[in-house]
Parts: sequence; structure tokens; C-alpha cells
Amino acid sequence: MTTSLALENAQFITLENGLKVMLCPQPDGEASYVSMAVRAGHFYDPENCHGLAHLLEHMLFMGSRHLPAPNAINSLMEKHGGTLNAWTGTEYANYHFHCNGEALPAVLPAFADMLRRPLLNKQAIENEIQSIDAEFQFKRKDDLRRLYQVHKETCNPHHPFSKFSVGTAALFQQHHIDELHSMLQLYHRQYYCAANMALCIITPQPPEEVLPAVERAFNPLPAGQLAANDWPDLYTRDQLGIEINIRPLQEARRMIVTFAMPGLHNDFQTKPLNYISHLLGDEGEGSLLAALKARNWVTNLIAGSGIEGDDFKDFNVSFQLTKAGLAHKGEILRALFGCLALVKESVGSAWRFQEKAQLTALAQQYDESARPLSVACDYAHHLFLYSPEEIVQLHCTIDSYDETLLQQALSYFVPDRLRVKVIAPEVITDKQCAYYDAEYRVTPLSPALLDDLAKSRPVQDIALPGPNPYLADDYHLVLPEEGKDTPHAVADEPGMCIWYAQDHQFHSPKGDIYLSFEIPAFADPLAAVAAKRIWIGALNDYLQSRYYRAEIAGLHYRIYGHQAGLTLHTRGFTNQQMLLAEQLIDAILTYRLSERAFENSKSMQQQALQNSLLNKPTNRLFSRLSVLVQRNTQAPAELLNAVNACTFSEMECLREAAFSEYFVEGFMHGNWGSEQARELTELVRNRCPNATGDAISRAVSQLPVGRTLYHQVPSEHSDAAVVLYLQSPSASLPDSAMCMVLEQMLAAPFFNALRTEQQLGYVVGTGYVPHNQHPGVAFYVQSPTHGPEQLLSAMTEFLYQQLKEIDFYRYYWPTIKQNLLKQLDERDMSLAMKSQRLWVSLGTKDLEFNRNVRLAECINNITFEAIQDFAARLADRTLYGELVLYAHGKFSGLDTPPEDTITDIAEFKRSSPYFS
Repeated sequence: MTTSLALENAQFITLENGLKVMLCPQPDGEASYVSMAVRAGHFYDPENCHGLAHLLEHMLFMGSRHLPAPNAINSLMEKHGGTLNAWTGTEYANYHFHCNGEALPAVLPAFADMLRRPLLNKQAIENEIQSIDAEFQFKRKDDLRRLYQVHKETCNPHHPFSKFSVGTAALFQQHHIDELHSMLQLYHRQYYCAANMALCIITPQPPEEVLPAVERAFNPLPAGQLAANDWPDLYTRDQLGIEINIRPLQEARRMIVTFAMPGLHNDFQTKPLNYISHLLGDEGEGSLLAALKARNWVTNLIAGSGIEGDDFKDFNVSFQLTKAGLAHKGEILRALFGCLALVKESVGSAWRFQEKAQLTALAQQYDESARPLSVACDYAHHLFLYSPEEIVQLHCTIDSYDETLLQQALSYFVPDRLRVKVIAPEVITDKQCAYYDAEYRVTPLSPALLDDLAKSRPVQDIALPGPNPYLADDYHLVLPEEGKDTPHAVADEPGMCIWYAQDHQFHSPKGDIYLSFEIPAFADPLAAVAAKRIWIGALNDYLQSRYYRAEIAGLHYRIYGHQAGLTLHTRGFTNQQMLLAEQLIDAILTYRLSERAFENSKSMQQQALQNSLLNKPTNRLFSRLSVLVQRNTQAPAELLNAVNACTFSEMECLREAAFSEYFVEGFMHGNWGSEQARELTELVRNRCPNATGDAISRAVSQLPVGRTLYHQVPSEHSDAAVVLYLQSPSASLPDSAMCMVLEQMLAAPFFNALRTEQQLGYVVGTGYVPHNQHPGVAFYVQSPTHGPEQLLSAMTEFLYQQLKEIDFYRYYWPTIKQNLLKQLDERDMSLAMKSQRLWVSLGTKDLEFNRNVRLAECINNITFEAIQDFAARLADRTLYGELVLYAHGKFSGLDTPPEDTITDIAEFKRSSPYFS
């Protein structure tokens, strides 16, 4: 984690009761961010009630002494422009929120009351048990959860990591509600105390106002004691040097090589594991990954991830395997240990470490990705591990080279500390894990293999990277040019339009270049879209090793498909970015893949599309919604058939036809001068002679008003799910504004009614859903206990009742309006975010680049009488188009009128009218 927050003014206070507080003043900020870490994660669950910590987390939202109504604190946060959330991890639970900056003193007492005096109402406990059980059922077919449970069952049963963290109705209901209530009270009393909690606040409010508010809110916390964390070793001796076979639900083949070690990730001065993962995870030419890809054994490699705690760490090297790679697991392990031998030999080469430190410092200095609330959560956790002096140094110190410490870290990368997980449909298994039913088998790695690995020497075709050629000595700002901070066209001619704007806001030596190739031959028919996917996948694979050094030096790129063709996006430091863009344009226009590359990419696309069919029901429904509403979006199931049918010769022909005519739209924004914008224009002119076509319309189907269309989506999941989508009559600003008002007004009541009160499912919500800028509202529920008929009935009954009784919201309208205006008034938080916003504006032809401002004006001028009229017309079904998508899971489907039922997607899209 990195952050650009200035910490030189951070204050560290310990309250009279022992609560540690870190206050980070941010005078230029607009919002306050607060996180309370509690050493009360699932490691502290009682042995006879796994999941109790998770249940208590839920219960803290169900009312406290001063805000007794369930979720009342969420409503309070929303009133003050914020949101509140929480999570329960291994050693820690965390409660965090953001709000309007000046609202902090007003909401802190409620936050403290939530943590200190929860009501723990028995009926609410029973309701939240059902919510947790729905959450558990929702994840039962999640391969990551299944893998995690196998991990728990193959570690030391005396270590608390082995506990089941989620909880289920069956587990909780082993206890009478009175007993469970007492257990929650005891757990809360023992762990939710000042000595066992730590608070971080990032706020624009002056410390002299915040500190008294913190003291008033949190001094009443009982002092208590810090919870012990003296666990045994995570693994016993016979749980190392093993292979764990796991059969996944998805079509996936992976090998995760784990090295068990103490908490070396907490060494913030040398960061030895960061250095080791930098070398093992290298993707450039000559790397471990490149060598294994050349043998067609591996398609991807990630080094350094893995579970971690205050005093333990799993260092994972995860390989995405091909079918051939699965048969060569031993050779892959030998290659890994050969690469490790190189790393161990190079420890004395200080320049490698120093280059990595320079790359890290550069990334931190110009980091644009840090989210203040995540930063607050990190610092609250850090208060348990580091002194105030160390915390200030955490993210501002250049990593210090220490050869002895690096050698000590590398001493854990030995066969004796090895655990190898092999995840593939073909593996042999002999048992099932609890709760998720994942099939697995544990066997010792052969002594001969372990002996081979211990004797490994560097491999001939693997080498450590040389000095990074993309690492510049100077990152400077170009001279500002008056009037160039708003996008304007530097070229607008047949086949091409290039836009340019200089950044005058963030003063960063970074920038973005977007180039969209709109290619009719790649947008339709289905066979062409399938060929495009295969070709882009092969192209990205081809480029990966060639430009990896650029990536880690802060020069990034993406080449991705979209409805009308494909886009090249380069971003990062402007030094050498134009050269990178030029090379990538040439690659796009000239790359010819081999038959082997075609087969590899085709296999990857088949796997990805096949796995997408196993997504959660709500995800499947929203994906299908986009397919039905957007003319040039295809369903994964249909695309899979087209990919299966695609041949190498067909793909070559389609690719050749595709680049015979296209339209290019480009945008350059950031630390660039006008001369560079002209260079980009000339570059596109010279490199893209076939840019002679027209832009492609992003048409949206027009749903009928006054009747409902229905569409069933197949799903492998046992849960039922329903999405009710209401399509606005136009994409005008007033209709968009009213659509946003409707969603904002009904979001909290919908969640409260269908999830908290009716307990229909864990996944319940609403969303403002624009397709190609055409607005709509979606209401969705996924349920393990109710079928689609009951879900749809509950949804429509709620909607009809709320629309007929819209006057109830008159009192709330000023607050709803204020929250919407704040959302629309949010500033660009980074140069990259601003570039993206301007690029989207160009795509939607918002050439005033102020759509949010105009939407805010519309919302500000809406009267409640206009909302009443809108609600009446919506309730009478004379305004919005309606579409219901559903997956029936283990329940019966909907009985829908044949004339209103979409069974053939292609026919629906052919016959549907489209908004112009």
C-alpha cells in the first residue's frame, strides 16, 4: 500500500483509557475518513462457535443505545454524505466510514455508540443469522472460498487460522438464542475495549476541534486488555513438503507454490519480500515466466501474494498452467528453484536492490491510486504493530539495502518449507472439505523431487533482468500553455479525430494517450467478434515480455476490445510514452500470430468464457442485460460457440478485412505540449493509412412501455435471482436526472424492506445503470431461499407501493438532493481519473465536458411536485420500458406470456427498435 498523504503533521494520541489514536490533518480535503481496528477477528472465535466475530460485526449495525433502529447509523452517514462499512478478518475486525468533512464531530458519537453499546436484540440476532447464512450460500460455489477452506483444513488444527470464519445458520443454531446472546455480550465485553482498539482519522477539520470530539466520543470505552496473539506455528512438520490436489468448479489449471515463513512482510525498512517477488515475478524477456511460456507450460505467473498475519506469511508463486504444463509440474518447480538460485547468487549486487528501491520510491511519489479510506484502515492496523516514529517512516523511506537480511529472508525459500497446490479438473482427489464440498487430496512430495530442488542450479534460458532502460533520470513538467486545459480537436478529418488537452491541475509528469480503432468488420457478425477476442489475446501475450520493463518503470498500456472495435491506452510518465505508443500502434496494425499462438489464445478465451458462465446469478443477469440493451454486445454463451468454431485461417481473413478500413479517435491529456499533440496526429496519419471509415453508432434497444419483457438466463448456481430493469424514455438530461433521483430515493428502503425485514437474500440492491449513456434503474435480489416468482412479486409490490406513497419522501427530499449534488460535484481525485472522465465525455459527445454540472442543475431545479408526477406515471406504466431477467436456480421458473418472452437473443436484437 502506498499513499500520497502528507504525514509530517500526523498526531499520535493515547486517550486516558488507552485507546491509540492517529490523526492526519488534510486541510485541502473535503471529506473525513475514519477507521477503527479491533483485535477481534475470527482467530478469537470460541471453539464451540466459529463465526461469532462475524455475527457480532453484523449486529453492531442493528442498533445501539442512541440509534436503536437497525441500520439507523447507515442512514445517519448517508445524511452526512457518507457510507459506513466493516469487515472481519483473521486477527482484526475493522469498522470504517467517510462523511462530509465538517460532519465529523456530529457523527463520531454515533460511531462510538455503535462500537460501545450495541443492543444485540435477540430477534435481530436471528435475522442476521439468516443474512450470514445467505452470504455463506452465496459463496458456496466460489472457487476462492473453496480453496481457502482446503487451506484451513491442511494447516495446524491448533492454529486459529483453521477455524471457519463465516458462520452458518446450522452452526449458530446449535446454541439456544439466549446462549448465543450471552456469548455475543461476553465477546463484545472482552474485545471491544480501548486497549484492544486503534483509531485513525483523516480529516480537513482542525485538530483543535477534532481531538475534543474524539475524547468525548471514545473516553467512555472501558480500558480492558490487549488480546493475546501467541499462536503455535501455522503448519506442523508433516504439513510442509506436501502436494495438495484440488478440483475446481471453473475450467482452470493452476499451481500455487507456497513458502511458509514468519512475518517478514512487516519489515518496512528493507522490504526483502518485495525485492524477491520483484525478481521472481519478472515478466520480461529471459524471465522465469518467459522461459515457461516458451515451453507452452505456463500462461501467467504472480509472485508474492499469500495469506499473512502479524507473525506469519505465506509467500506464493502462482502459475497459470496450460494442459501441457499440468503434465510438467516437476520441471516447472525445478525451473523455479533454478531462478531462486540466481536470486540467491545476486544478493551481493546492490544495484538491483537500489533500482527496485528507486522504482518503489518513484511509484510512491507519483501514486494516484491511494484511496483515503483504505489508507485510514491500513494505519489503524499499523497502530498495533509499529511505533508512531515507524509509522511516519512506513511510506516515505527509500528501502535500505541489507545483504544479511536478504540472505536470511531467502533462507526460507527451500524445499523443506514447501507446499504445492495443484488446481485442475483432472487431478485425483480422495476427500471433501467441510462447508464448500471441494474435493482434494494431500500427498507428500517425493523425496527425490525435494532432493533435486535442494540441489537446483541456475537454468540456462533464465536470467535476472538487466538495468531498466525505461527508468529516466529526470521527470519534469512541460511549460503550461494558456487555454489548452480543455479538450479541443487538433485534427478532425475523414477517418480520424484527435483531441488534446494539457493538465493544469495536478502538476504531475504523467499523461494519457487514448486511441480507439472503430472497426466495422470487428463489430459484427459474431464470428468476427470471436476472432477479435482471440487476436487481441494473442497480441497482448506477444507484447507482455517486450514491454514489461516499461510497465514497472511507470509506463503502462492496455489494448482491449469494445463494442465498436478496440482501444489502445497508454498512461504514466510522459518520458518515452510517445515512443511506446508508436511501437504499440505498429504492433496492432502489423502483428501476425502463429498457429501455436492462435491455439493458445483460443484456449484462453474458451476458458474465460466458460468460466463466465459460472458467475454468480446476479452477475450473469447484469451481463445479459447489457447484451440485450446494447446492439454490439454479445452473450458469453454465444461467443463461446463462435470461438469454438473459429479457425486459424478464418481469423487471419477476418483480421485482414478488419484493418482494411477503420476510424481512429484519439485523445492526449496530461503533461504534454501542443507540439507533442501535433506529433501524435502525424503519427496516426502516417501509421494508419486505412483510417478512412466512419465512427460506429453505439445503439441502444428501445424497450416497450406499458408491458414487461421477460428473459430467463441459464445459471449453474442453485440460488434464484431477479433483475427488474426500468429504461428511461430518453437520454436527455432531465430524464437522466429523474432516473438518478428515483434510484437514490428507493435504494435504502428497498434494501431495508427486502433484505433486513423480509430476509429474501444476501444480495439485495438497486443501481443507476446507464447503457451507452442511456439511463435506467435496476432492482435486484439473489436468494437461496425464495424462487423468482416470490422475488419478483416482492420487488414489484415494493415498487408499486412506494411510487403510490411517494409523498412519504417529501421530508427526505432535501437530503436526497444534497447527496446527489455532492456525488455529481465530486472532484477528479487524480490525473488518471480526469483523463478517463474526459475520454468518456468524448465518447458520449459531451463536448462541453460538464455533463455532471448540467445534471446537478437539473436535479437542483426538480420540485417535489415533479417527482410526484413522475412517480404516478411510472406506477401507471406509461413512462419507462420494463425488462425482467431471472435465473431460477433450484426453484421453478416464471410462467411468462410467450409474446412477452425473449427466447432468441439474435432475433430480439434484429427486431427491436433502437434509440437514435
